[in-house]
Amino acid sequence: MTGKWKNTATFVKRVHPGPADDMQNFITYQAITQNVKRQLAVKVQRDGQIDVNLNLKLPVNVVEYARDHLQDKANVQRLNDQLSEIMTQEAEEIIRTLQESGCDAFGIGRQLIAHYPAIWKSVNWNKEYPNVRFHTQVTVDIVGNGILN
Repeated sequence: MTGKWKNTATFVKRVHPGPADDMQNFITYQAITQNVKRQLAVKVQRDGQIDVNLNLKLPVNVVEYARDHLQDKANVQRLNDQLSEIMTQEAEEIIRTLQESGCDAFGIGRQLIAHYPAIWKSVNWNKEYPNVRFHTQVTVDIVGNGILN
């Protein structure tokens, strides 16, 4: 999410209900990390609440999907939506964990120093950072499948 990955990141996600040992319920895909589009915007509300909008556009190549049918646009769109929802939930969990541990991996404090110096001087960042509201959206876009695209 910070843009400091290698060339690809591989994920395996369950996209169909059913037994966990049935491989037909899973999809394996690689995120093309050099093509990730990340938008990060820090805003301070009138009441002093800090909001962060984090949007990621994640192009992926499907490596393995046992049910196939990736030529069907409706199926691809359903998978895009489902993977976007899964990845958004996981991103929110990661951000909560980072906040609980006091890790400002996205540099929100730096953004405050640069754009809101008066706010920065008036807050205790170690106490305020866990209260920052993140609004996260990950949009997955299947751009290829298999070895040959």
